[in-house]
Amino acid sequence: MTHHLNRVVIVGTGFVGSSYAYAMVNQGISEELVLVDVNKEKAKGEVMDLNHGQLFYETPTNVWHGTYDDCKDADIVCITAGVSQSDEETRLSAVEKNTQITKSIVGDVMASGFSGIFLIST
Repeated sequence: MTHHLNRVVIVGTGFVGSSYAYAMVNQGISEELVLVDVNKEKAKGEVMDLNHGQLFYETPTNVWHGTYDDCKDADIVCITAGVSQSDEETRLSAVEKNTQITKSIVGDVMASGFSGIFLIST
């Protein structure tokens, strides 16, 4: 009998995504946590920070920087990516930008063969 590992992928490692990731490893919610971001260096830095704290977590979590291909075996994909509204733009224009970003991410995730649950942080 094989054991199914709980895998969560977080797309976006800004303030919201990194907060999600920290809360997940701190509470032992999943066995695997994958961070995906267009800024690969930012995601890798968040992974290093989370892994440095592993000694203090009640339940160890395998955390790594990944790609959309890692979504195939994920139970949940949490999308936290997006752009903030600038002072010069309306909320509506920011929503339009974020809609396009989300559509792109969902397309890439689904192309991996993902069949889990999407959690969208807006």
